Amino acid sequence: MTKPVPRHIAFIMDGNRRWAKMKGLAKFVGHQEGFRRVKLAVKHCANRGIEVVSIFAFSTENWNREQAEIDEIFRIVRENMHEAKDEFIREGIKVVTSGDLTKFPQDMQDVLNDVVEATRDNTRCILNLCVNYGGRADIVRAANLAVQPVSEEGFAKLLWGGDLPDLDFVVRTSGEQRISNFMLWHLSYSEFYFPKLHWPAITEKFIDKCIAEYQKRNRRFGKN
Repeated sequence: MTKPVPRHIAFIMDGNRRWAKMKGLAKFVGHQEGFRRVKLAVKHCANRGIEVVSIFAFSTENWNREQAEIDEIFRIVRENMHEAKDEFIREGIKVVTSGDLTKFPQDMQDVLNDVVEATRDNTRCILNLCVNYGGRADIVRAANLAVQPVSEEGFAKLLWGGDLPDLDFVVRTSGEQRISNFMLWHLSYSEFYFPKLHWPAITEKFIDKCIAEYQKRNRRFGKN
């Protein structure tokens, strides 16, 4: 019997800048291509029956990059999200966000909130965009929201993405083997995969390879 696909898969999309450098291109070209690959990844995951795809797109630590690079990332999102929104609507993909959007310029907030609102009734697959997100900040925020003692289940509801299932499989591209403060609560029993391919180079075949790798794993959840 074929093993099931992960219910919730996450991609830490690493390697945009290195991919561009290897090709002699400007950094923004790597980020531009990386944005396109987000669309490819979520659409193919939906086709494979995966319910939730989380993408670590912009961390709380990314503010430490050069302002010119940050501005380019924001420009790419603003200029391409409308087209992406139309694709998500056609594909039945619901977009949600995890992270503190209030730190972004107002036009960035408007773009992200617009795609969330436009896709809110879609049910085929959920794309959880983690933007200005940090796992520790997420847990601290939830702790501050808890006004009385809560169970693990109750605490989880206070987190960004609190209605999403726990992460089954976390894929970090570019071969870097670290978590980088990503969804610390949700990945307590996740399986991990660290392929060397840079994010802008991923294909549908790569997604299939990730799913096949997950299906090889024997998940025990601490039982033995």
